[in-house]
Amino acid sequence: MKKTIYSDNGQNHCRNTHPSPDGRPVHRDLAKKLKRERSFVAHCELGEQIVDLAEFYWICKACGASPSKEASKLMNAFAEQAK
Repeated sequence: MKKTIYSDNGQNHCRNTHPSPDGRPVHRDLAKKLKRERSFVAHCELGEQIVDLAEFYWICKACGASPSKEASKLMNAFAEQAK
């Protein structure tokens, strides 16, 4: 079994939740909103940091995304990969 950060599911998570410069917060802005260090955000984006459900919720809120909609997208992507 691959480590989570290198699995297809882990990569899917990175693609669906990382901050981007297209209107969403950049690392320093998101880190400030989360009251975390910028490196935490960078490690999350790269898939080097495991994000628990509470952190996922707060990251989504800080990015202006719906946590339930984003979680649904991830679950659907995971289900597709499992086929």
